[in-house]
Amino acid sequence: MTETLGQPYAGARALKSFGGFLAKAGFGIFLLVAAFAALVATTFIGLMLAIAAVFLTFARPRRKPVQAPEGGAPATLEARRTADGWVIEI
Repeated sequence: MTETLGQPYAGARALKSFGGFLAKAGFGIFLLVAAFAALVATTFIGLMLAIAAVFLTFARPRRKPVQAPEGGAPATLEARRTADGWVIEI
């Protein structure tokens, strides 16, 4: 009696190819879901950073311009160069 090495029934090849197709389709769907999740996550983080930047601008008022003393010109700092670098004298 002759035996052949192969599938035990005729529909096995079709079933195996269909299983391969499902595996590839499932992996493709996984990649699409992962890309969508990354898109949503980066959008959320970007919006949170933008909201934080807006709140930080309102949290601390901008610097007020230095007003001159009543006697005359505004105070200035005097700087001179030394061997170690610049020194500021008040």
